[in-house]
Formats: sequence, structure tokens, C-alpha cells
Amino acid sequence: MTDSQTTAVDAQQSFFRLTDTIPEETWYWAAVGSIAISATLKLAGKDDWAIFGGQWPPTFLLFGLYHRLLQPSPS
Repeated sequence: MTDSQTTAVDAQQSFFRLTDTIPEETWYWAAVGSIAISATLKLAGKDDWAIFGGQWPPTFLLFGLYHRLLQPSPS
């Protein structure tokens, strides 16, 4: 295995060690919460912060999906 492949495998295993302690539903609730925060900020007239908050849901959803596809639960 090359050095870059070893680094990628180490990074993936570090991610799984971290995310194994987080319940899967947390990623989805974080996405919903981020959408709610973004909407609230938009209604409060803080457009720049609303855009920033609105960019987080896809990240949370991808973390949850990535974890589900590559590290399925034992149940």
C-alpha cells in the first residue's frame, strides 16, 4: 500500500472511531436544526449568517449517509 493510501485509511478509521460514538439520528437532527436556525436568522434580517447556517445541512446529511453506507450498524 502506498503512503497516500495508508493516510486515507487512517483518516477513515479515525472518522469511524469518532462517529461510532454519535447516534446516527444526531446527524439528521443536526441538519434539521441547522435549517431551522437558518430560517430564523433570515427572518431576523441577518442574511449573511442565514446563508452560512444554510450551508451546513448537506454536510450533516453527508456525514450521516457516509457513515451509514460504509459502516452499517450491526442490527
